[in-house]
Amino acid sequence: MQKLKVGDTVQVIAGAERAEKTPATKRGKVLKIDREAQRVTVEGLRLVKRHLRKTPQQPEGGILEKPGTINISDVQVVCAKCDKPTRVGIRADGDKKKRFCKNCDALID
Repeated sequence: MQKLKVGDTVQVIAGAERAEKTPATKRGKVLKIDREAQRVTVEGLRLVKRHLRKTPQQPEGGILEKPGTINISDVQVVCAKCDKPTRVGIRADGDKKKRFCKNCDALID
């Protein structure tokens, strides 16, 4: 079972995005995970600019801002109960596996 899933709220704990002052600016939802490259795309973080030319398929050219990727080791899952970034453990609950917060022992999903 994976400790990080699409849709999880994560907080940046290392790198250039961590330099922001308030925790709300360095948190976001996971949009995409590339396990081979060990990269994760987080909503609203690491914004990169792409310059687009006008084409018949896309009549509006210009500069497009979209989220870039962050190394998967630079983010931690935020627990909904204690509202802190936490390590994630996996526990067998019957025949299913469940993720839990290592700080407050609450189930994540």
